[in-house]
Amino acid sequence: MRRRIRAALLAVTTLSMVVASVGVAQADESSPPSQSSLRDARAAAAASGGLSHAAKGGIGIAATWFTGTLSAGSTQGWTWTNAPADAAYVVGYNPAGATTSATCQFETINSRYVQLPSGERQYQFTLKNVGSIACGATVQLTAVTSSVLASTGGVSPGGTQTSLWNVPWNTIWVAALNPSGATSSAACQFQVTRVWTVQPGSSLRQIWVEVKNVGTITCQADIRLGSTTIGSQFSMATVGPGGTWSTTWNNANPVTSAYVIGPSPQGSFPTYCQFEVTRVVYIQRINSDGSSQRQLAMWFKNLSTLSCGGTAYLQTIAA
Repeated sequence: MRRRIRAALLAVTTLSMVVASVGVAQADESSPPSQSSLRDARAAAAASGGLSHAAKGGIGIAATWFTGTLSAGSTQGWTWTNAPADAAYVVGYNPAGATTSATCQFETINSRYVQLPSGERQYQFTLKNVGSIACGATVQLTAVTSSVLASTGGVSPGGTQTSLWNVPWNTIWVAALNPSGATSSAACQFQVTRVWTVQPGSSLRQIWVEVKNVGTITCQADIRLGSTTIGSQFSMATVGPGGTWSTTWNNANPVTSAYVIGPSPQGSFPTYCQFEVTRVVYIQRINSDGSSQRQLAMWFKNLSTLSCGGTAYLQTIAA
């Protein structure tokens, strides 16, 4: 199915402009683990006493559990069963096992929303030890309350759609999906492949969301957006077109919280400044005095045709 650009109304003005797509937000486009190899996140959290109030909906840490020790470069696939319809998910980590000479690093490299033939909604994701040593991490599955803003209509396997909305300033946005149309023999599966922020003018801000049917049947999905306020912010450096800027947030506390991240580009009309977050890595570092520090490494990509910068927004979400 050819890509379609859909505009939907969130503020006052309905939009119909097209912005070129550059880069991808998924850290790894390799195939996710098979359904049979996915671990049961709800069961793991229940076994360790890690289920929280947000497991039933609302905003907060929905569940926590430990990965066990993973060798460097290893991955694990997890599925969160019976996911509430209003939940948009973000995954955080509290790595453990760093040494004085090597950090412990974890990242989410793939995720999707699934409707099973039974009608059950699931959130599935793959995590990876992206450091150089064997270590583990406490997974922090985080929920943000979301609302339906659009429907894709029927999308064939491999097909994509891109939608955009006017959004308020001083907010951070999380995209989610509610797939529908599973058959008796095949699930409906969609992935949020990219989310990026555009500043088309001094008083306007937009969120663009690209979704993809990653299943085997034609089906549809409701596109949902959730938002949070800003807890912290800092300036992003000016980078050239297609360039990437990275930074590390030290003392990412409390270690029992996960982070929601969003860029706020700053440019000049008529050439739009556009940024997306391409990677987020949680790190445990052992300081020279022997104390442990959690860090958050972030990568921001300039999708524009001009050099520009902006502001990065952060918010912590805890149980």
